[in-house]
Amino acid sequence: MTCLITPVENQRCFNFLSLSSICIAVLFQLLTCRNLILVNGFEGSGDDNAIEDARRAQIMEERRRNISVTLKKMVEYPNYDKSLRPGAGGRPVNVQADMYALSIGPVVEIDMEYHLDVFFRQRWTDPRLAHRDSHYDILSLNTVMLESIWYPDTYFHNGKKSYDHSITTPNRLFRIGPNGTVLYTQRLTIVAECKMHFEKYPMDGQMCPLQFGSNSFSTDDIIYDWHPDKVEVSPDLRLSQFEFTHQDTEKIRLKSDRIGDRSVLVARFYLQRRLGYFMIQIYVPCILITVLSWVSFWLNPEATPARVALGVMTILTITTLGWSIRDSLPKVSYGKALDWYLALCFTFVLGSLVEFAAATYLTKKHHLAQEKIKAKRDEMQIQMMPISGYRKKTKYGGIYRSAPRTTTEVIYEEPADEEGCCDAMIHCLKGNAKYKNFSFSRNCNTFDTSKIDRICRRAFPMSFILLNFLYWIAYLD
Repeated sequence: MTCLITPVENQRCFNFLSLSSICIAVLFQLLTCRNLILVNGFEGSGDDNAIEDARRAQIMEERRRNISVTLKKMVEYPNYDKSLRPGAGGRPVNVQADMYALSIGPVVEIDMEYHLDVFFRQRWTDPRLAHRDSHYDILSLNTVMLESIWYPDTYFHNGKKSYDHSITTPNRLFRIGPNGTVLYTQRLTIVAECKMHFEKYPMDGQMCPLQFGSNSFSTDDIIYDWHPDKVEVSPDLRLSQFEFTHQDTEKIRLKSDRIGDRSVLVARFYLQRRLGYFMIQIYVPCILITVLSWVSFWLNPEATPARVALGVMTILTITTLGWSIRDSLPKVSYGKALDWYLALCFTFVLGSLVEFAAATYLTKKHHLAQEKIKAKRDEMQIQMMPISGYRKKTKYGGIYRSAPRTTTEVIYEEPADEEGCCDAMIHCLKGNAKYKNFSFSRNCNTFDTSKIDRICRRAFPMSFILLNFLYWIAYLD
């Protein structure tokens, strides 16, 4: 059977296929548009952020240009003359200063100076630098800008040498407020003079000042005042030999005939010397050496080499200690507390050696005198002996008769043995005839070497302890 398609049916099939193709094409277009909308939606958020960042950068650039223009207008001549102070010809400029001490020291006694590391801040108002119409309240600027404006010519009156820190960049801070208030901060290391007094060294306390003011302006142009912060000290401050106690400030006016009165600010730092080092290195060794010299009082008086060697050794040791301390101190014309203590110990050490020499000499002299007295008494006894079988004949009326034997006895009268040598010496000095032959060569127990040593065993320690007590009371007040 043959199927025949008529022209009418053929036209219908073509129309159906065309309609289907159109529907598929429309559906494809719809899907494509949907994907494009989703993609554009995701990409649109990034474009917004980029636009916002660009807008902000543009605003910042405009502000920067505005600030640059503002600063240029402020410091451009003739609007601004950096050689003239603010308000020239009118009221003086008020400069407020304060500082923050990072470290103090070292303190060099021999040069009478000390080192100070500080953040030094100065504040003043320059109406020519006001920028109220700008978008910034405070302008944080590079310190190169300082070369274009006026700033105080502050210098340190008692400074010997100073330098600012520039590693890794210059340690400075420069800010300008809306009304023209300028803050200038810099880190400085200052070597300043400190007039020290060493009467109580090493128990002394020193006051080290720092004075600063204008170099060329009088009080008619600049007046310095302390900022409410004044002087602050780091809580981590540590010194090797001193202890920081406190600080105070003062505002003074110096008279000057050259440029007029000057306004000066003074900061004082009070330091108290620590005694621990000197107790370990000086005082304790001196005490032990002095006590060591007293060992000779317990040695045999006949051990002359041992006692002399001990005395000389202790004297040389005390002398060496004294010289080692003087090298680190200035050559002042008055005695220091340490000098007096070294002299005290030296006196006791020398006294122990002199005591042995004096006792030995007096004892030897006593023995020689005793031998002379004994020889004299023996001679007197020989003269007083009777001569047997001999009578002197005397003529009485032409007849020789034997005269009675007579003896002339020479009496050497000495003070009683129980009388002290000191009393006998006093009577001798008064001119008492009974004591005209008195001398220290008589048998006085005072010159017994062993007895002198026994007295010194107690006298030296007791007197040394008493003098030490008075010394520490006098210098530790």
